Amino acid sequence: MIKSFTPRPFARMNPLPSYVTKVRTYILTALVVGGYKITLAILSIGDSVSAGNPLTHAMFESFSDHGERMSVTRTRVSGCEREFTAVKNAMAGAGVEFDPVAPCESEKMLQALGDWFQGQNPEIQSCSLVSQTCH
Repeated sequence: MIKSFTPRPFARMNPLPSYVTKVRTYILTALVVGGYKITLAILSIGDSVSAGNPLTHAMFESFSDHGERMSVTRTRVSGCEREFTAVKNAMAGAGVEFDPVAPCESEKMLQALGDWFQGQNPEIQSCSLVSQTCH
């Protein structure tokens, strides 16, 4: 699913707007040799409505394979498959390149990124995904 990842440098935070509701946050972490845990990505997804049209917002915070903060990107999308499209666009804006992929759950895309990191860095022993919901 993930073809490559070329992290872009950190420029600034780009938080979700305060009117976004039902925010879910997913944190992709890795356990590395020596027992250290590092963050590889943070994805926040939420909803809003504009002129009666539902929108999905996605904010993707990327990190290097050594846990260094990289770029933060944000998108919003309406229409069909809006969550998939918003997440994919946010991840692509941070430097993730996808193989052709059918719409799927956001968690699957993050786990695929973890698998890609693990394949690129032999010091990463395992990756895990943690989720949190705010109302």
